[in-house]
Amino acid sequence: MSLKFRVLGSIAALLVLSLLAGAGLLSWHARALVDLEVHTAFSGAAQSVRDTLRSDVQHTVTLREVVSSFQGQRHVRAALVNEAGKVVVQSEIGTLADPAPAWFARIIAPQPLIVRIPVALPGYPCVMVLTSDPRSEMAEVWGHVRDAFLIMLLFCISTMGVVLLALGAALRFLGRFQAGLQAISGSRYDMRLDAKGPPEFARLAQGFNHMASQLSHFSRSNRQLYAQLQTAQEEERAEIARDLHDEVGPYLFALQVDAKAVAKLGTPDAARLGGSVREAVMHIQKHVRDILRQLRPVTQLEFGLEAALRDLAAFWSRRNPHIRFELDIRLTVAPGTRQEEAAYRIVQESISNAVRHGRPDLIRVAVHSDAERLDVTVEDNGGGLKASAEEAVSLGGAGIAGMRERALALKGELEIANLQNRGVLLSATFPLARERETA
Repeated sequence: MSLKFRVLGSIAALLVLSLLAGAGLLSWHARALVDLEVHTAFSGAAQSVRDTLRSDVQHTVTLREVVSSFQGQRHVRAALVNEAGKVVVQSEIGTLADPAPAWFARIIAPQPLIVRIPVALPGYPCVMVLTSDPRSEMAEVWGHVRDAFLIMLLFCISTMGVVLLALGAALRFLGRFQAGLQAISGSRYDMRLDAKGPPEFARLAQGFNHMASQLSHFSRSNRQLYAQLQTAQEEERAEIARDLHDEVGPYLFALQVDAKAVAKLGTPDAARLGGSVREAVMHIQKHVRDILRQLRPVTQLEFGLEAALRDLAAFWSRRNPHIRFELDIRLTVAPGTRQEEAAYRIVQESISNAVRHGRPDLIRVAVHSDAERLDVTVEDNGGGLKASAEEAVSLGGAGIAGMRERALALKGELEIANLQNRGVLLSATFPLARERETA
């Protein structure tokens, strides 16, 4: 159950209990009031009749006048009963315009009061009977109780309305706060909350905005540092590549010349050793050229990203003939140099991780661009993403963390997930329009 329904349910339960307690208290007070009023009126009426009957009563006409004096009374009915038990005459209470409901009357009705006063009428003995009748008092009390209960009910409804509005405002703020946290988790550090409303919410919004501002500052600093690190890495790779080309290359060429000279000595052993040395040197030269391609992708990128990626696929195919590569490269708009470099390095790292950790037999690479963005997708059918792959460090950077940093440095996004059946899917997106605007 949601927090909203829990709070509303708890408050509603408390209000219902308050209504029930209030109704019980009103009923108890109404019963006491009716009982007091009826007892007081009945006692006064009985005393009045006794005082009247103390005088000499000569005939029933006077008794009838006594009974008629109670006609329309609110609390007492009088009756004149002869010695045979027959009612000679009796009074009735006044007409009730709004009588109390039967269920309410049963709750608050007091015990009935009856008094019998003998009348020594010469030749006509009879009894004056007084009976309490609380209906008029209960009708009056019912009106007050009903009005008081309706006021309590309106108060409870108003309270629920105010609580609902306050809770709605609080939940709306919490919803915005949750959306802000989700935006922060998605690296959208420009998210800000409106610091208005109650002081508690305002302070919470201010704290969130300060956190987002600090994270935005740290993110910019990290992107700048990573861009500098990438530049330093590329310069280091270029320097290593130059050293391999300028230092190792000539020595390998010299070894090949010397091996050819040894093979010309004319002896069978010399020819065999010279051929073996030349074969080893050619094998080393081939590996050095492959290393140079890995260290200096800019050389390939000078002929375009598509050519560089196809060369990369060919490089891995020669070493893993059992792996089939499928390339889908459609560059409607030529990306910038930084985007091409990042795309190449991400594909390079993804293929390296897939080959070393997943052992796939199929790798698909898709690179598409339009006026707005550059999309890079690498999919394999290997064994899936493992914990060790997250920590993998290769020539292209610090594993998956390095790929993600490359994407963030260009304000892009990168996602990696295991496929439902088998393998890993990597998706990277780089904004192109934004990059051109800031350039």
